[in-house]
Amino acid sequence: MPVERVGGDAERAIASVLSQEGPFPFELIVVSAQELALPADHRLKNVVETNRNPATRRNRAVSVAAGEILAFMDDDAVADPRWISTAGAYLDGHPEVLALGGPDPAPVDSSTAELVADTLLSTPWIGSGVVAHEDRAGIFEIKSPSDLALVNLFVRRSAFTGFDESVGYIGEDTRLIAELMRRGPVVYHGGVRVVHRRRAFPGPYLRQRWRYRVKTGAMLARRDASYTANPKIRLFFAGAFVGIVTLPLSIPVYYLITLVLGARATRLPAAYWPLLPFAFFAHHATYLVGILWGYLSGRFR
Repeated sequence: MPVERVGGDAERAIASVLSQEGPFPFELIVVSAQELALPADHRLKNVVETNRNPATRRNRAVSVAAGEILAFMDDDAVADPRWISTAGAYLDGHPEVLALGGPDPAPVDSSTAELVADTLLSTPWIGSGVVAHEDRAGIFEIKSPSDLALVNLFVRRSAFTGFDESVGYIGEDTRLIAELMRRGPVVYHGGVRVVHRRRAFPGPYLRQRWRYRVKTGAMLARRDASYTANPKIRLFFAGAFVGIVTLPLSIPVYYLITLVLGARATRLPAAYWPLLPFAFFAHHATYLVGILWGYLSGRFR
């Protein structure tokens, strides 16, 4: 778990791991730029890594880890009490599975602005396209490396080859999962749960999405197979093209589709539902321009 400072979300994240209900021993390795004042617990280690590249930090933690299974979580998430035991039991019973992840919905105490962001991420077909953000039920093998998120990911130590530090922030998990999928099954498990704090909409959320999609464009420019082979990206651009070509007919259609699908996925009160299409427009426009900007910048570089 990379941690910048102890307190608030990070304190809750650490406590949720240390209070896990599990029949086997585990350790929590916290990686930080400087030594932190952490709770006294023999299962807790603090590794100092001044390089803030998250791939470097996680690789550094793995280098001192003793476990047969590696679990990755962020410091603004809270793990379900049986997060580790559920994942461990499934991996013990399915030795062919190399990695496992699960859902990361917003917590119940989320603000209205955070729930808007959660709706934009979790709505099927028109949201983020990340299965883990959609809080799906069931257990199934994933089809795309972007279906899981690093906030909730388990990898067998024997299969782990390291996060690509040249990728840096955003995309290091997708690269690793794509590599694992070429060697064996990677599974989504709806019972392996964390709750994950969302960035408030609009400002913090859209700034985060912009950084993510600029990175997507840059990876496309590099012809990274994890991105060029992703059908969701092609479908997104096809939908954007059709929408632009068919203006103004597409405006009421877009409003209706985003309203219906968003209302089915959201936890917001009904009074907010008519505003969801406008939030989706900001979300989709950020995605479109961000990917194009990242791609063109990458190609010119």
